[in-house]
Amino acid sequence: MQNLGLDLYGFGANYLTKIWHLQRTFNWQLMMPDDINGMIGYLVSQYCQEIRFGDYNISDVSILRYGAEQRFYAGLQSIDTVTLTFLKPVDNSVLSYFYGWYKLMISKEGHYFPKNHYKKNIYVILYDRSGLQSTKFELKGAFVKRKPAYHLTYTEEDILKLEVELCVDNIEIKKGLLNQLIDKLF
Repeated sequence: MQNLGLDLYGFGANYLTKIWHLQRTFNWQLMMPDDINGMIGYLVSQYCQEIRFGDYNISDVSILRYGAEQRFYAGLQSIDTVTLTFLKPVDNSVLSYFYGWYKLMISKEGHYFPKNHYKKNIYVILYDRSGLQSTKFELKGAFVKRKPAYHLTYTEEDILKLEVELCVDNIEIKKGLLNQLIDKLF
């Protein structure tokens, strides 16, 4: 707790303290799309160990010319990649899930299907210390950017992990129910 040391209401209440509620990184859950290649997305989500997303990138700064003046403005903003790291179970469920998703994109003849055929929404839910949902990220229009690759080595005896890169159209952030109620009250 941190002492604010100021009188907010004008009646000598300098003992007010502020409690910092910080989000922990381990209170999150991934919700993958259901039923790809006969695999249930919720079961595959349980093997996820790490998620990296939200790397917004403005590729170029554009220039407008008005006579002698130059004005700069941001170009289009894009999300390059979302990276998910999964533990590899013995039954190959994670691998067959993402290979099945990749097959939704490209036909056996090598032709691409329309994007509406293979894009899916993924949800990442953050919880607070009490177990209530504090933030929900919706990764809209996600699809597999490249097939999962193995990184095998004899140097370390470690659990085999798979990194999967996804492309995403947009990331929408939604507040949890408690945060929405607090916003309405204040």
